[in-house]
Formats: sequence, C-alpha cells, structure tokens
Amino acid sequence: MAERLVDRTLRAFSDDLASDAPVPGGGSASAHAGAMGAALAAMVARIASKKTTDAALADHITEVDHLRADFLRLVDDDAAAYASVAEAMKLPRATDDDKRARTERLQAALLAASRVPLEIAKTSRRLLDACARGLASAPAAAVSDIGVAALMADTALRGAAMNVIINLASVKDAGQVKALSEDLDRALDGAEAKRKKITDFVESRIAR
Repeated sequence: MAERLVDRTLRAFSDDLASDAPVPGGGSASAHAGAMGAALAAMVARIASKKTTDAALADHITEVDHLRADFLRLVDDDAAAYASVAEAMKLPRATDDDKRARTERLQAALLAASRVPLEIAKTSRRLLDACARGLASAPAAAVSDIGVAALMADTALRGAAMNVIINLASVKDAGQVKALSEDLDRALDGAEAKRKKITDFVESRIAR
C-alpha cells in the first residue's frame, strides 16, 4: 500500500479494514485506537492547562502527544510487518530448498509481526498509566473524555496482545517466544485493575 494508512480518511481506513486484504488488520486497528485515546488525553490536559501554569501538566501534555505520534507510526508499522508475513506465505514450496527458504523468511516475518504489536501493547500501557495520572487535573466537564481515553488505551492494549499471541503461536524459536511473552505479561500486569480504577472514578463523577 503506497499511501500511509494514517494519511487516509477515516472512511477510507474503515474500508481498508473491511476488505478481504490481510492488511490492515487488528494490530493497526489497535494502534489507531491508542492514537485516539492519546489524543483525548491530550485534549483533557490542554483544557486543564488553561487554568494553571503547572509545569507537570505541560510535561504530561508532551508525554501523551509523543504517545500519539508513536501510535500513528505503529498503525503503518503493523500493516507493513504483517504484509511481510503474507508475502512469505506465498513463496514456493516445490523443492526442499524452496521450503527451507520459505520457512526461514516466514519465521523472521512472524517474529517481526510479533514485535510490532508488542510495542503497541507497551505503548498502550504507558498511555493507560498516563490517563491514571491525568485524572486529578481533569476538569469536571471533560472527565468523561479521560475515561474514554482509558478505555481506548485498554482496547489498544488487549487488541495488540491478541496479535502478539497469535503470531507467536507460529514462531519456532522457544527463547524468543518466552522473552516476548514475558514482555507482554509485564505490559498486561495490573492493567485491568488500573482501567477499572479510572472508569470507576469517572462514573462516580458523572453519576445521574
């Protein structure tokens, strides 16, 4: 795909996801969810910054802006990584040499296609942590937005985790599988409790 996914309209990106093409898929969608969550977190912080000169809040805005940029990059990185898997799967298997070459290229592509969603997952966890820190300064009128940001971060994290797991299932290098799985476990550890703490707080503030 010559045009970057992040440069397409929302409708065009949705059409790409809905097609029968192997990319973009769940990894890119997860990164896109993360980018929207980071954008919301930045919006809430910018609204809050209008009433304070707190340097910590300025640093928070910079942090979530950087996370959003990372997510946008990862939308295309994930599509490129899985495109390499799809290409490797099409390689010929007529001879033993063909099979060997195909296996080597496919294994390398699967490893790369596991590492990219792992980066999405780790970036998502950083966003979830940032949302938790942003709760205290969230204005009453925008507190629901920080809740949505946290939900987007959690969705991005869990969606990316699924992509890591499905790709690692076909990776034959046990050492790499173990190392990447442990990295993923660290990103997931405590995430559900943190997301619930944020959304419980938001719901208590907006209760009817």
